[in-house]
Amino acid sequence: MSIARGPIFQLCWVVPDIEAATREFSARYGIEKWLTIPDVRFGPELCEHRGAPADYTITVALGYAGGQQLELIEPRSGVSLYSEHLEQAGPGLHHVAWVPADFEAAVAEAKAAGAEIVAQGAFEGAGMEFVYLAGGPIGSYVELMRLSPEMRAMFDRLVPEGHRNPWT
Repeated sequence: MSIARGPIFQLCWVVPDIEAATREFSARYGIEKWLTIPDVRFGPELCEHRGAPADYTITVALGYAGGQQLELIEPRSGVSLYSEHLEQAGPGLHHVAWVPADFEAAVAEAKAAGAEIVAQGAFEGAGMEFVYLAGGPIGSYVELMRLSPEMRAMFDRLVPEGHRNPWT
């Protein structure tokens, strides 16, 4: 059973030093600019990690290689899937994300297929919801996202000129 359909929205790496990582990704993959959002807090009122309320902070950098969104995450405080990844596996590819047309149906289908939800929540005030599914044999995670029209428009504005969004 296929849980995620359509083009990949995002590839994400967890890194220990976001400034060094953005320089390296820019040099290696031609990413011209990054949107860096420092100290983003995910609190227990809106987020869960392994079935319990979560409270953590991360710094995020978003850039585009052509029309493909790349995300870098540096864990800053608290326990999260990101801090676990850095501690257990070191820096590296963390997740692949899709934005399904029907978020609730995709999450329900994932649950029905036996996928384990390891984290979920919302980015307060930003119009984004997320669910992380255990990646199974691939080892990384799969993220399903719901984006508000405002959040989608913000992402669209970041795509470099001359490239199209692969997910539209």
